[in-house]
Amino acid sequence: MDLDPKQFLRKPPSAAVVLLGTLLLFLVSNWLLRDSASLSFIPTLIAALVVVEIVAYVGLEVKEGAQAHGWKHEIVDTIIALVVAVAAWYGASFVLNTSSPVSAVVSCSMLPNLQRGDFVIVQGAPVRAYDINMSAAELASLSDRATIYYNGSNLSMDGSIFAYCLSHQAAVCDAFKRNPESVVEHKGAFTYRYQACPISFSTGSSLYEPCLKSVAFHGREYLTNFSNDVIVYQPPRADIYAAIGDIVHRAMFRIGVDGKYYYVTRGDNNPVLDIQVYDYGTGLTNHPAPQENARGKVLLRVPLLGYFKLFISGFLQEDSQCRTQLTFDHA
Repeated sequence: MDLDPKQFLRKPPSAAVVLLGTLLLFLVSNWLLRDSASLSFIPTLIAALVVVEIVAYVGLEVKEGAQAHGWKHEIVDTIIALVVAVAAWYGASFVLNTSSPVSAVVSCSMLPNLQRGDFVIVQGAPVRAYDINMSAAELASLSDRATIYYNGSNLSMDGSIFAYCLSHQAAVCDAFKRNPESVVEHKGAFTYRYQACPISFSTGSSLYEPCLKSVAFHGREYLTNFSNDVIVYQPPRADIYAAIGDIVHRAMFRIGVDGKYYYVTRGDNNPVLDIQVYDYGTGLTNHPAPQENARGKVLLRVPLLGYFKLFISGFLQEDSQCRTQLTFDHA
């Protein structure tokens, strides 16, 4: 029996095979070319092709449905499909007790525990993190200027010592890179201490980079704890991370302030807390995420499936962090 290739490609199972095949091609090319600056555009083009294929298959399905049954019937079918999708979303939201039951991991900030492109199921449930209480003034102080103590002297700066040394060359930055343990950062109610963490590159090379070791609050030291829950949250509107959308990071602190709660988070592959990130070009930073911005904690993940959401949302290219891996010997 003769088979028309066009008819074959129009069948839903075949469309899924083509999409998965193109995604596999993206993953292979991304891995092979991850260290090639001149050819890094190829995976991005393949990711864009996935989006074109999705749009083409949906458009073809609508067109053929209209030709077979008429536009009125196709519009009714589309409305029914949308109603079913919305019902499924709200049903999952009710069962999982969250306004957003699914999400996708955009970056490599959670390596090795979560990968870029992971599809995650989110549950609204109590979050395991360090529980502390603050006054409103103490919470606000977390965005104050930082005071850096090193070599018997001190200086004041915006952001954090880590962010400062990414944008400046100064004696304190030389000391920070040579011996992170010698630098102490005091910022409002928190005191930050650093250490040298090994960072491995996809090329096989490695070096040591300053990274946050602990946070002290009211005389108690809190180390990074990978047994804390990973949460999904929407950054406050004025934050640096607001442009990314929902963030999937590990909860470091759950801060109680006058009956309300706020989360301080960190990516497992990030050298500092989210609230320590600072852009000297725009003056933007991140703030503790209020409880109402938290979608919930990650219940489980499905590898690779989240790539389709990322590509449709325009996140076609991975960042350089996907080629590095930090190690924390204290966590």
